[in-house]
Amino acid sequence: MKKVSALAVALLGVVTLGACGGGDDGGAMLEELGEGEGAVNLVAWAGYVEDGSTDPNVDWVSDFEAETGCEVNVKIGNSSDEMVELMQSGEYDAVSASGDATLRLIAGGDVVPVNTDLIPNYADVFEGLKNKPWNSVDGKAYGVPHGRGANLLVYNTEAGPA
Repeated sequence: MKKVSALAVALLGVVTLGACGGGDDGGAMLEELGEGEGAVNLVAWAGYVEDGSTDPNVDWVSDFEAETGCEVNVKIGNSSDEMVELMQSGEYDAVSASGDATLRLIAGGDVVPVNTDLIPNYADVFEGLKNKPWNSVDGKAYGVPHGRGANLLVYNTEAGPA
């Protein structure tokens, strides 16, 4: 059950960026959840939406699909530019994108704000990750963080002084 909940949080983090889609008016933030459509088409980095096909021990999609009845379809994006293009094609519901791609999608009107009140465990998201410049504009969240990592500088100490 904990795995399913973790995936639900991760998928919300991914899905909320694009699932609302834009209409002629650019779309509006959801006020309530509607009926499920039975499938979600995601663009994600390799390793972000694992279904056990790469490693049977790493599968958080199957339990989510079984519990919710929602089929998860994933297109692995290889670059921020590709992810933006795929989202702009209209074929995908959501993207787990880097900050630069997220801001391009926001600026282009390709995504709408997320109503974080509709996310049951949003309060559990680390406060230091909420409302950051890479997923929020003018105080409106356009995505939900689902992890963090360090950007490390590594160099060959034989190539120059430390």
